[in-house]
Amino acid sequence: MNYPKFLGMTVIAMTVAISLQSMSRAMAKVKELTPRGTNQTLREDINTINRWYVGWSNYYKMTEYPTQLSLIEAHIRRRLRARLVTQQKRQRYLCEMLKKRGVPSNLAAKTAYSNKKRWAMSHTKAVEMAYSNSWFSDQMGLKTRSREKLPHWKSLSTWIRLS
Repeated sequence: MNYPKFLGMTVIAMTVAISLQSMSRAMAKVKELTPRGTNQTLREDINTINRWYVGWSNYYKMTEYPTQLSLIEAHIRRRLRARLVTQQKRQRYLCEMLKKRGVPSNLAAKTAYSNKKRWAMSHTKAVEMAYSNSWFSDQMGLKTRSREKLPHWKSLSTWIRLS
């Protein structure tokens, strides 16, 4: 179905959402800001991401679906987790790092020696336990906008499908 689009937003049933094209461009920008091999520290990359994301999300604050912002934030965290997994060059080091971060030994070993690639491993329970969403926001300073309570926003459980 074709919905009217204007300035990167789509109007659906008298509500405003971020257009599918804008979401795709944002995902591509996240990929560009979180390169695979880089000599920058994680904190430097997070500062760069924050500068872009705060401006981008401020522009789209007038939309009514914070779930769309949470998708971008989840993608950012997953890209950063994949990078943290890659930095551990060997499975043994990854297992030790997961254990140091509070993951139970059996789960850390099962994850580290699973022979999954870095992208698949970045979405495992052990890696998400070691580097939780709160770790990214509290200790590393990653900005999250989807949890703000703006008066015109619908709840985070409300989902809009753009196609």
